[in-house]
Amino acid sequence: MKTRTTVLSLVAGTAALAMVATPAMVAAPAQATPPPAPGSPVTRWAERHAVAVPGDPAAPGRDLTTVARAAAGAQVIGLGEPGHLIGEVTELQARYLRHLVTYGGVRAVAFEMDWTAALPLNDYVLGARDDLDAVLGTLEDIWQTTEMRDVFRWLRHYNDTHADDVEVAGSEYFATGPAAYDAVAAYVAANAPERMAELEAQYEWVEPETDDIGAHLGAYMGVRDKAPYVAAAYEVERIVASIEPGAGHEVVAHHARQIRFWYEAFSLPWGDIPTYRDARAAENVRWWQRHTDARTVYWAASAHVADAPRLTLTEPGEEDMTYASAGSYLEDWYGRRYVPIGFTFDQGTYRTGDGATIELPPALDGWFEQPLGDVAAARFVLRIDRAGPPAVRDWLDAPLVTRGRPDYGDRSIAYGGTLGEWFDVVVHTQAVTPAHPL
Repeated sequence: MKTRTTVLSLVAGTAALAMVATPAMVAAPAQATPPPAPGSPVTRWAERHAVAVPGDPAAPGRDLTTVARAAAGAQVIGLGEPGHLIGEVTELQARYLRHLVTYGGVRAVAFEMDWTAALPLNDYVLGARDDLDAVLGTLEDIWQTTEMRDVFRWLRHYNDTHADDVEVAGSEYFATGPAAYDAVAAYVAANAPERMAELEAQYEWVEPETDDIGAHLGAYMGVRDKAPYVAAAYEVERIVASIEPGAGHEVVAHHARQIRFWYEAFSLPWGDIPTYRDARAAENVRWWQRHTDARTVYWAASAHVADAPRLTLTEPGEEDMTYASAGSYLEDWYGRRYVPIGFTFDQGTYRTGDGATIELPPALDGWFEQPLGDVAAARFVLRIDRAGPPAVRDWLDAPLVTRGRPDYGDRSIAYGGTLGEWFDVVVHTQAVTPAHPL
């Protein structure tokens, strides 16, 4: 979870706000069971059941069918990364996304990015524009890597060579920009021009005076009484809902919801925003799946993808934050038709937002991934949704503690729930390196 200062600076610098990029903590009150020692039953079980990933991320392999079988029947498949900007993890997420699109019928992707920021990206993958680098330049730095550019290029190529398009969307509201306001105004003007004066009266309160959403947020955070702004945002949503539906009504109503989400979220006490944020992200993913009527991949940090109704995040110098992850809502709504896949690693290096490279030590005793570091394979897929021997069941059912934000090395952890609850599949990499910036 980004600190207040970091959140504001991210929005100001990129017109997007990633408040919970990855889990982050300094201590966990949960009492984890003692970790298995090297050669323990958990490690030996993982050795027997791990399916190795080929060194070439484009090569065929049994891991692809393992993931596909685990996700069989799912309407939403979560790809949860332990930290943004990790090269090997992004490559593996892309590997399984490609397979699920090509052979698994996935036709929609919800990325952990702002809804309005993702609109030009969807235009690109659908072939409506060609300036991918310019589009990526408007997004957060977590999307400005060669690995992510390859993902979007592949989606564009797939759509260019297949009849059934894949569409992408943002699952977040945190940088709702002019595109949402413009779309709402255009729809009302075309379908209910007599309501324009009513809409404009509400826009006096909520329409940004600048394209710089960071600056707009800074001004809004300085307002003491935010109630009139929130009320106006609700009125915008109500006006759209009250108009006889015409072409594009469903999407415009979604634009209006993001406007309301933005004003409502940032009117809350800072500690309440994580709970609000993940609940809205889950709603947006569910809306996208229903709107596209397609199997959907949810690509986000594990702190969102995991089925964790009481996920606690801490980071050095900040108060603990506990909230229900987006994945926990998706699990409630979809049941077994939601399959969360967690990507983990043992050790490596990481590049922070300010460009510093830090060492990531091996998984510590008490972290759930610690026994996975003793498995011989460099990268492997492990299904954990099946019964195992008692020691494995104890590992899966123990109070979970795991690595947090890579920025803090081993001083950052996450806890809450169990590994068996969080994920159905684990994709583990022993050593990782930073993604390559554009």
